[in-house]
Amino acid sequence: MCDTFAVGEAATRAGSWIFAKNSDREPDEAQIVVSYPGKEHSHHQEVRCTYISIPQAPETRGVVLCKPFWIWGAEMGVNEKGVVIGNEALFTRSKPEKSPGLIGMDLVRLGLERADTAQEAADVITGLLRRYGQGGPCGYRDKKFTYMNSYLIMDRTGIVVLETVGRDYAMKSYQDFAAISNGITIGRDWKESSMPRGTDFQAFSDPIMTWFSGSRARRAYIIEHISPHGSTFGVADAFEILRGHQGGLLFKGLNHDVCMHAAEPLIRRSHTTGSLVVELDSSSGFRIFVTAGSSPCLTAFKPILPGNMPAGIDQGGFRYNEDSYWWRHEAFIIQAQLRLSQVQEPLLKEIREFEGGYCLNMPFFDWESRDRALKSVSSEAFFRSSTLESSWLHAMKGMAQDRRPLHNVFWKMTARRNGIPLE
Repeated sequence: MCDTFAVGEAATRAGSWIFAKNSDREPDEAQIVVSYPGKEHSHHQEVRCTYISIPQAPETRGVVLCKPFWIWGAEMGVNEKGVVIGNEALFTRSKPEKSPGLIGMDLVRLGLERADTAQEAADVITGLLRRYGQGGPCGYRDKKFTYMNSYLIMDRTGIVVLETVGRDYAMKSYQDFAAISNGITIGRDWKESSMPRGTDFQAFSDPIMTWFSGSRARRAYIIEHISPHGSTFGVADAFEILRGHQGGLLFKGLNHDVCMHAAEPLIRRSHTTGSLVVELDSSSGFRIFVTAGSSPCLTAFKPILPGNMPAGIDQGGFRYNEDSYWWRHEAFIIQAQLRLSQVQEPLLKEIREFEGGYCLNMPFFDWESRDRALKSVSSEAFFRSSTLESSWLHAMKGMAQDRRPLHNVFWKMTARRNGIPLE
């Protein structure tokens, strides 16, 4: 389960464009943050995606990607031209092809690497979709987990929502704001489609799986929290939406929380393993913020520069590893999950104060920026965030665990399976 939204310049405080996404995956699937420079490629070169190889483009753009460590593609990312993309699983009556193809995360990366605008990215994705189809396991441990995909694509001129079923698609453009979760949002009102005119794209939805996904409630929550801002929306508001819980109840009921907490292996098995917020100014400036770890309600957003990535955020793997920022953070998160009623509110108060110093005052920068002051801000943000978590780890030694037996067993089993130290 995931949630993605974008807000256009007319609705933002700075006249900017803001993109935000939570990536909800299996709770012990490390999600890394990587930066790849633009590159020219030789004729007839191929690129190996997650399951198949396809011809490489003559030139690829520089990208920052948030991605499961084992997948070639990405859950979300931004390129040097100011194109930002996130994808969502769609549960439809049409099932993925049995032969391997491209998965939705591959198409996110391919769109970012090969496009200069949001519309170009949509065209790249639909062209590759029509040629290669979508097929192959999308789950980490659960290799039976397959799905169709929707995409939210933003640049400095607009927002495109692209939804797919098999090799077919429909797309629609927005200027104010748009939000997608794990359900089809486009009916007959699409701007462009591979289907005959008048086709209702929502007719392809699998109503049972879509209902269990909780996508309608999560999308409604996002829209409800964007709308009241008028023209004052900012990145702090995006952070807060990504931390949203329905009625303040964490890991209870169906999958209705934007900030998803896994609690057991059947219904509440998705967890927010990474979050991204990108702000684009009207010219060429970027502000890029990542958690580089799970649970945004327990994790500070931190600024990054494509040319100066903090150590360890590009490291993942199948088990706990001290060299991996994600895994070090996960050891903290599991301790906090076991004491959530005592930890969440006071920790979040400190996190908001932290972001007020390191995120909200971060200036826009050029993609190729090597500004020492900005590098220092980014590096210090990651250091201070780790220091904050170390302080809370020490404090949690004296706290009793919450009385939530099934939830606690689930997280302790997750820790043991991955070699995560629990004190």
